[in-house]
Order: sequence, then C-alpha cells, then structure tokens
Amino acid sequence: MMKLKAFRIRNFRSIVDTGWQNISPDNITCLIGQNESGKTSVLEGLKVFYSGVISEDVLRSDLSLPEVSCRFDIPEGWLIKVTDNPGTELKELLSGLTHLELTRSWIADLSSVINVSGEISQYLDSLEDAWRIYLNDVTVKLEEDLTTIGDLEASFSRLIEEESDIRSKLSPVEVKRTGFWLFSRKSSSEENQKSTHFPGLKNQLNELKKQEEEINEILSKKQKIKRAGEKWKKLLERCTQIDNHLNDLSLKLEERHQKMTLLMRPIEDESDTEWKEVLFDFRKTRSERDVKIAELERQIAFSGYIIDGNTEDEAENRVNDVIQSYKSQYNSAILGKKYFEYCPVFELFEDFGSLLPNRIDMEDIISGNENVEGYKAARNFLSLAQLDYSFFQQPSSRILKQKIENLNNTLTRNFHDFWQQSIGRNNKIHIQFELDHYNSSYEGKAGKPYLEFWIKDEGERLYPKQRSRGVRWFLSFYMELMASANLKDKKMVLLVDEPGVSLHARAQEDVLKVFEDIKDKIQIIYTTHSPHLVEINKLHRVLAVQRDDLDSFRSTSRILDPLQLSFASPDTLTPLQSILGNPAGSEGFSTKKVNLIVNDTGSFYLLNAIILLMKFKGKVCVIPSTNVSAIPLLCNILMGWGMEFAVLLFENDDEVQMADLLKNSVFNTDNSGKKLLIWMPGAFLNSEDILSTLDFKNHLLETREGIPMPNSVYIREMELPRNFLLSRFLSKVKEGKLKASDFDEETLENFKVITDLLEGLK
Repeated sequence: MMKLKAFRIRNFRSIVDTGWQNISPDNITCLIGQNESGKTSVLEGLKVFYSGVISEDVLRSDLSLPEVSCRFDIPEGWLIKVTDNPGTELKELLSGLTHLELTRSWIADLSSVINVSGEISQYLDSLEDAWRIYLNDVTVKLEEDLTTIGDLEASFSRLIEEESDIRSKLSPVEVKRTGFWLFSRKSSSEENQKSTHFPGLKNQLNELKKQEEEINEILSKKQKIKRAGEKWKKLLERCTQIDNHLNDLSLKLEERHQKMTLLMRPIEDESDTEWKEVLFDFRKTRSERDVKIAELERQIAFSGYIIDGNTEDEAENRVNDVIQSYKSQYNSAILGKKYFEYCPVFELFEDFGSLLPNRIDMEDIISGNENVEGYKAARNFLSLAQLDYSFFQQPSSRILKQKIENLNNTLTRNFHDFWQQSIGRNNKIHIQFELDHYNSSYEGKAGKPYLEFWIKDEGERLYPKQRSRGVRWFLSFYMELMASANLKDKKMVLLVDEPGVSLHARAQEDVLKVFEDIKDKIQIIYTTHSPHLVEINKLHRVLAVQRDDLDSFRSTSRILDPLQLSFASPDTLTPLQSILGNPAGSEGFSTKKVNLIVNDTGSFYLLNAIILLMKFKGKVCVIPSTNVSAIPLLCNILMGWGMEFAVLLFENDDEVQMADLLKNSVFNTDNSGKKLLIWMPGAFLNSEDILSTLDFKNHLLETREGIPMPNSVYIREMELPRNFLLSRFLSKVKEGKLKASDFDEETLENFKVITDLLEGLK
C-alpha cells in the first residue's frame, strides 16, 4: 500500500540536509556524481531509515545526530482502515490523506525512534501545544496561589511575633486575664494598675488574635492547594535533576562517540564495563524522565481542579477527563510505530554477499542457517525455481532428475532474457543445479542430501566460483532482484551501489533491463559513474549529488533534481556528458548532403535546434568535432571518402588560429567557388552567443540572473555543463516546447544569419 515518493536526509556523514527529494515516479532513480560526493551516503541513509541501526562513523564532525524522513504515496482512506478509534478530528484528517510521512531520528545512545511527521504530526502538535498552554495557565495560577499562601504564612508568623512581644510586656496575670476574661472575675485595682502602665496593649493583642484567626481560616481553606503545590515542586525538582543528569550522560556519550570515531571501532564494546554502565544509566534515566514528566503534567492538571474548589477525590477523578480532552490517545511515536509496520522493506544489495555457492547442504536450507556460505543465493535460486523441500521428496529418482532438468532449462532461458553476453559468437552460459548425497568418505554427513550448482557453456562445466567476477556478480544480482520481485507480502525499495562495475559495457545495459523488468514490483535507487547505466531519454530518473564546495571534500553534499541538472558541475554530469559526446552516431557522415563540421557537441545541438526552429530545408548534415584541434582530422577523413564538407568557426582565439591552419592545409586547393570555411560575423565567441542575453537566460539557463558578459564567457566562468544545457535546449525544440515565436528580434536575426550561411552550402 505504501510507495516511496520522496526522502530527506539530515546530519548523515557529508550530508547536512538534502531537502525533500522526489524519486522517479516510474520506480527507477539514478544517483550520479563524483567519488566522495555523497551518493553512497544517500543509499545508506535510506537503509538505516528502515533498520534504525547506525554507528559512530555516520556522525558528522559536530556529532549532530541523524534524521531521515520518507514520504509515501498511499490510497485515500487507507489510514482510517489501519488506525483504531482515531477520534473525530483525527479521523477527518486521516480520511483525506493520500501520502504519509515518517521520520526516524536518533538520540545520544544511537538508538532511534520513528515518528509520523507532516500533516499528522502538525495536528498532534497542535493538540500538544494546547495542552502545554493549559498546563502553563494552571501553573501560573498555582504559582500565584502558592505565593499568596507564602505571603499569608509570613503575615501569620509576624502576627505571632507581635503577639509574643505584647505578651512579654504584660504581667502573667494580665496575660491570663487577656486570654480568659470571660471565665474569671477581674480585680479592679489590678486592672487599673496595668491599664495605667500598658494602655491599649490588650486591645492590640485582641486585634492581632482576630487577624490571626482570619488568616488561619484562609490558610485552612488553602491547605489542599498547598499540598498539591508541594508535590508539584518536588516533581519539578526531580525532573530538573533528571534533565541535568541526562545532560551529563549525553556529554559522556558524545566524548565516547568522538573517541570511537577516531579509533574506528564499533559502539558496542562488551569488554568496556564502564561504557556499558553509562549506556544503561542513560537509557534508564530517559525512561524515568518520561514517567516523571507524565506525573508532573498530571499533578499540574490535578492542581487546577483543586484551585477551582474541587475536593482531592473529585480532582483525581476529573484529571483523566481533561487529559483526554486535550491529548489524543495517539502521539507521533505511537502512530509512527504503527504505520511503519506497513512500510516497504529497504534493502541494500550487497555485491558479493549473496554469491551462488558450489554446494550447500539441504539441512542448512531447511533450517534457515543464514550463517552458512551461499545460503542467501541458494534461497534466491530456489525461490526463482518456485521450489520448497517437498519437491525433493519425490520417490522416483528418474522423475526427480527429469523435473530438475526441466527447471534448469527454464531458469536458463529466463536468465538469457537479460544476460545477452556469450563466450565467442553463440556460446551462452547455462545455470544448473543438481540434487546429490554425500558418500561414505564424508564422516558425519554420509547419505545426507545436498544441492550442487554449475554454470556451464559448450566447452566447460564449472562451479560458480570458477567463473569470472562479472558473471558471478550478474547472476547474484539477477537472482536477488528476481526473487525479491516475487515476494508478495511486502513492497521493497532496493538500494544498489555501483551496479555492474566489473561488467562489460553491454552487460551493464543488461542491468538496466533487469531494472526495467522488476520496476512495477520493486522501487530501485542506484548509484553509478557509468554512462551505460543512465538512459539519456529518461533524465527524470536522475538525481545529481555533489559537494557545495567542489574543491573540498570537507564540504557538505547537496542533491540536484532533474530540473536543476544545469547547475551541476561538468564532473558531476560525467555519465551524461559521455552519452552526449557522440550525438551523431546514429546519423553519421552523409554522402548526399554537405557535412558541416562544428567545433564541438554543444554547437551541434544548437545548430540543429536552429535548423528546426527556422524550418530550414537545405541538405546540410551537422557533424561535431570532439574539440577544435580535431577539426583537421575530420576534414582529412571526409576528403579521403570523397564527401562534401565545410567548417563553421567562431571568433575566439583557438578558432582564429584554426582558420589560418585550415586555409593553408585544407582549403588552399579548392576551386569550386563555394565558401567552405565559414566565419560567423560579429562578436560570436561561440555558438551560444547566437542567442540574445534575454533568450539565453530564459530558454537555456532558465533563470532571471543578470549576465554582464557574453553568454559563452558566462558558461565558462560559471563552469556550467554546456553540452547538457544545449542538449536540453534541442530537446525542448524537438518536443515543441520552444518555437521561433518564443525568441526576441535579436535572436531571430542571428538565426537568419545562420540559415543564410547554410543556404550558401547548397
């Protein structure tokens, strides 16, 4: 149900942030770029999105922790089916979504959590924000009440002190009478005597006691708030202590990561007990923090009801209601874990991790012994043959051998659909397996069955390990992909790093055939430097990976999508440039037309675009030279073959010198009267200068950036991929996306100059 649509990788090796990158909608995506540009890091980032397992060597120098996000296409309404009781608002959101975003992020101990992100997390975050606002409002009220209680308690203490001071000034009898005048008869002489000496003290004492009673009554009503606040303070203090301890542990983890990165050792070191204790402490403390934060939030909500006048029992009962009203039963982590169960499998193809063995015991296949050599390849082989153990229980040896022979023939025919190579002219290889049993010389295995594999041709019958590296690789690759495509329980995203580096150019094209065959069942993302593994007519499949600073491998990696390829460096686009380097291969030289030699491939593209735009009908065949210096060689070849030709040159130093050379060596004997050495009039340093600056920006660069220099100088100084830009320009003309009416007057006048020159070649 879930199909990968786009990815975003952050803080992973040379990658700081790829931004969201869409993969090809036809399920085959190709990453091109120089060595160390970050192509493999992209594949490994996607792999760990699925596995969750990383080590220190993927961390950047600042030890920032990775985060990998993937966006998936899903059927509308599917999320409702897999989400239990989402609630009204969440249900409405989920019902309309046609894509799902998941993000895996790592923490200091290099463990990870996968969260739902995008619109769903925004909704859940809005609930969490509302919950935080509620808790903050309650906290403010609680702090105000605790401050009031503190002030009242301070006032009560002052009143007690004042009362004590007054009592010290009264005689014991007076104090006693002051306290118990309702129950004893006063002596008039004593009263007059004390009143004379301490006028008004009794009144002050009575007033103090009255104030004390008032404050005490208020404090007694606020005792529940005080108890709630005291518990809140203790929880808050404990949470702060936990956070401080986690920060200390995180620093220790960072120091460890730095050390292990320098030593190039894995994170898990069983002999380091101190390290194991730090890890255990970190994980235990994080778990405790989660518990304490939940307790703290619950205590704040509880306090809010106490402040509103509820009893403690009533407040306790209503806490659950307020939590449910503000918080969904789901959070980003819960939904992330739930939806991840339906995620496609991301698998990195290991070049020689699944080579077909010479022999494997049936016992190992049946028991699923993945540690035995060749287990994965043998499993893939049997999967392609659609065999299980019951097949080998055939009681008739003759029938079993016949079935195996039939399967061998079928497997070989299917393999030949993709492997076009042969040994010599017609000698193709055949793949076979046989069932046999150990003889008595194999102690402990005598009589036990095993499978034996062969790769045969007309001349030899050899074990897989006796075959070439290229054959072994392709067979392993073919079986892995085809077996994966046959899996029905889950979709797969297959990651392939540099497929077919040991293969002949034509065999590399066979790799593409395998990709094309399985792309409806498996999504493929692969890296390559080879022009034979890039289809020039499907540039929508290409993502270019290069460093921000091309002169430093310490710089960060960036990804350019198909619409940004014109901004990639020439070295990054090497596979494309190699394909573009022989554009006339299908047309070749013409015996019926005038062969017009131009300085390079880029000019070939532009001249052909002008011919199409101006609807020129003359008999001219444009031939690109590999560079200016190779023009005389082309001229000599055409003269030797007796073909008509001419040379078009531009006003730059190299071509000015070439003009003098051609006049003296090639065109000094021509008596035809035709002008075969053609100069472009005006300051045209190269073919792209035929376009006005405005049209150059709009139709070639597709940018609004100002250009204060000739077009050709700008391309050179900005190190833009000239051949690619001009090839794309020709493609747009061929597709009808650009017409003559799209160009300004200056450009059209220059086009007319070109066609007039071509008219002179008739």
